Amino acid sequence: MLTTFLPHGLERAAMSVGAVLGGVMSFAFGDVGPLLAWLIIFICIDFATGTVAAVMTHSWTSHNCGIGITKKALYLGIVALAHGLDVTFQPLLQIQVVQSITICAYACGEFGSIVENLERAGYGSVVPPVIRRLVSAMDDKVEGAVDKVAGKENRSGEA
Repeated sequence: MLTTFLPHGLERAAMSVGAVLGGVMSFAFGDVGPLLAWLIIFICIDFATGTVAAVMTHSWTSHNCGIGITKKALYLGIVALAHGLDVTFQPLLQIQVVQSITICAYACGEFGSIVENLERAGYGSVVPPVIRRLVSAMDDKVEGAVDKVAGKENRSGEA
C-alpha cells in the first residue's frame, strides 16, 4: 500500500535533478531569494525587450544574441562569486552585503537597459518621463563617479 505513494522512474529522475540543481543554486547563491528572483526577472525582460528592439530596427544577429546571453550568464557568475566573498569574509565582517550590492547594481543596470530597449523599439512613450530622466541621471552620476575615481588613480600613478 505504501508503494503506491512512492515515485517511480521518471518522477525519481526529475526529483533527483531538482535536488541537485537546488543544492548547486543554494551553494552558489545562498539565501537571497527575492533579490536574485528579481534580478532574473530583470534579465529576462531585458533580453526580451532587447530582442524585440533589435528585430524592429532590423539589427538582430545571432552573434549579438549570443554575446547578450553570455553577458547575462556572466552576471550570474559574478553574483555567485560575490556570495563567495560574503561567505569568506563573514567571520571577519559579521555581515554579508557584497552579493546584495552586486545584485542591486546589476538590477539597476538591467532596468536602465529595459528603458533604453523600449525607446529603441519605438515604445518610449510608455515609459514615464520621470523614469527616463532618472535612468539618464543615474548613468551620468555613475559615469561621473567612475571618471572621478579613475582620475584619482591616474594622478597617483597606480593605473
